[in-house]
Amino acid sequence: MSPNVLKVEKKINADPLRLFRAWLNPEDFSNWFLSGEGVGIESVSLDPRPGGKFRIDMSLDGKILPHEGEYLVIEEPTKLVFTWKSHMTEHKETLVTVTFTSLPSSPNGNSAKNKGPQTLITLIHERLEGESRIKAHEYGWTSILEGLNDRFGLRE
Repeated sequence: MSPNVLKVEKKINADPLRLFRAWLNPEDFSNWFLSGEGVGIESVSLDPRPGGKFRIDMSLDGKILPHEGEYLVIEEPTKLVFTWKSHMTEHKETLVTVTFTSLPSSPNGNSAKNKGPQTLITLIHERLEGESRIKAHEYGWTSILEGLNDRFGLRE
């Protein structure tokens, strides 16, 4: 079975630096990093530096589901690269790259959503095996980026 790549993107009405730092601050992180309905965060441990480890204990149906990895690249405020393993990767190490691209405001300023800062978040998850794993991660990462938007996105 060959490894596959998943790409998820989300535009958020917020400053890239604010969104970037939300990925590295345990208090903020535990408030928005939710991968779907019924999933909770029991604990978060982040050591945000290249070579630093993280662990996210998610809960679902009374079970604790650990998600672990290591930060490989931290380029504030534009890029995060980390390994990722969990029960959904069969505890195999996968690779996640998250980029934060500042988008220009609308030149005419007529659109309320374009008056403030906007960021395009692009998440690429590599080394996933099998279509079911890709679909599960697509759902999870999409929900997570929605949570980030709900927590930090400016309302229109």
